[in-house]
Amino acid sequence: MNLSIVSNVLLILVAVGVIAVRQMTWRPVLGARDWSFPAVAAILGVALLLQSLNGHGLGVIDVVAFVVEMVIALVVGAAMGAIAHIRRIARPAGAAPVTAGLSAKSAAVAAAEFETRTSPWGLALWVVLIGVRVGLTFAFESFGSHLGISGGLILLVLAANRAARILVLHHRVEGLRRSTAQDASARIMVS
Repeated sequence: MNLSIVSNVLLILVAVGVIAVRQMTWRPVLGARDWSFPAVAAILGVALLLQSLNGHGLGVIDVVAFVVEMVIALVVGAAMGAIAHIRRIARPAGAAPVTAGLSAKSAAVAAAEFETRTSPWGLALWVVLIGVRVGLTFAFESFGSHLGISGGLILLVLAANRAARILVLHHRVEGLRRSTAQDASARIMVS
């Protein structure tokens, strides 16, 4: 076992631990701002991935490593988005959020309509993702993959996972918005 693998395992555990804690607390759904972490992680991941190749050509096992990791990350992320709890943020009737003088992020948080958190099953999916990623790191090292043991691939896995979760979550929130709007219009027509 080399230092690169140990540092990658530690990177996985720290990143997933931070994300797991954040996902178990209620957090506002911020729309486009939700994409900032996946975007930054993807950019850093690509940069680290290119750096880790360091003149080595891509082999078949590198391509397999990338595809396998991305598919697993996307499937687990979509599942996490599907099982996440969503609730409307309670506000007094007719009260509009006050956003004047706030930073862009604070204004987005104040204006959020819904909040979400991952269920314990979502946390279990994190554990599965960690276990699979650590196991694949050791497997890809034994096959001689430069890409499969890269810290850049870890960041791309996290970015793909978060992106899939956000896509599913935003789709669910839009469905809640539409059903709420339809319910409100039905109440007006009945009254």
